[in-house]
Amino acid sequence: MFIHLPIAFWREAPAWILPAGFGGILLVLAYLLGRMRTLKRNRSLIEAGQWTLEKVQGLTDASHGKLLRQALDRWYAALRDAASGETLEQELKADIALARDFQMAYINRPYPRIPEHHYPNRLRLEFHHWYQPALALGGDFFDIMELAPDTAGVFIADVMGHGARSALITAILRTILRESKSQGRNAPHFMTEVNRSLCEIMSSFPQPLFASAYYFVPDVTSRMATFSAAGHPPPFHLHRPLNRITRLSSAGAHGAALGILPEETYGGGHVRLQDGDTFLLFTDGLYEASNHLGEEFGLSRLQEILRAHMHAPTSQLLDELRKALFAFTGDTPLVDDICVVTVTVTTKPVPEPQP
Repeated sequence: MFIHLPIAFWREAPAWILPAGFGGILLVLAYLLGRMRTLKRNRSLIEAGQWTLEKVQGLTDASHGKLLRQALDRWYAALRDAASGETLEQELKADIALARDFQMAYINRPYPRIPEHHYPNRLRLEFHHWYQPALALGGDFFDIMELAPDTAGVFIADVMGHGARSALITAILRTILRESKSQGRNAPHFMTEVNRSLCEIMSSFPQPLFASAYYFVPDVTSRMATFSAAGHPPPFHLHRPLNRITRLSSAGAHGAALGILPEETYGGGHVRLQDGDTFLLFTDGLYEASNHLGEEFGLSRLQEILRAHMHAPTSQLLDELRKALFAFTGDTPLVDDICVVTVTVTTKPVPEPQP
């Protein structure tokens, strides 16, 4: 069932729905899908009106036929206006833009400070991201949760497909993440619980939808990070002090994509945190982006860019990666969303805010 609310309600809602949680995002996306169905229904009514008007032309009673014709003319004109680009289609575009605003507002919210207070020679975490949806609404997303004063939970996911349906699943996943946050320090258990909850919800959907995901849990006190994967490519690990790049990998850390097998049990791996390390999590839209010849950007080219700018500040590294990708793709439009999240481990003090 789709929820229909006046568009004026949604135009006034962002100020209070977004802080209230993910329910607001779910409502916006459900409303958007409902409007799509309404538009199709009105077009069917238009066709019915055209057929009826053609039949009225053959009425023999001139007076009754004229009155009926006038009434049907008014009804047909109203339906035609309702389905025209000046009404429903324009509102539909506005609804899509509003849903995108909700999605981007969530993605671009401030990062947590881990730890809240930094002390000299103690590790802290810095976060950066790059998000590029292929359509107005994206199916890729990430979440960075503060699990404890010294621990973060970094989750990245790629939902199958694009557009409003995929965006709706990302909203559902975000809700599940927040509900499971108390278990977030145990990466394999957290991934197992998220999958179980998603499978339970998805069991009522008419068609299967799934999401690949990766979950990374850095703890600056223990100087260790644990991780778990659900059918998702492993992150790059930039060992900046050693001038080396590897991939996070563990034989027991991988499982099926989320939403497929409700009884799936996920394993995990671990890695030591060193001052200067950067971990780059990403979705497959990054390396599968292609140019006009159909050539993919590829993991090898991605690693070359990372190596060439490994010692640059992380924000600059992402800028260089973005420039390199779009120089490669040129005018070829993206066919998949791109989501990149970085976690940098450092002992440097927190930068002063820019004036």
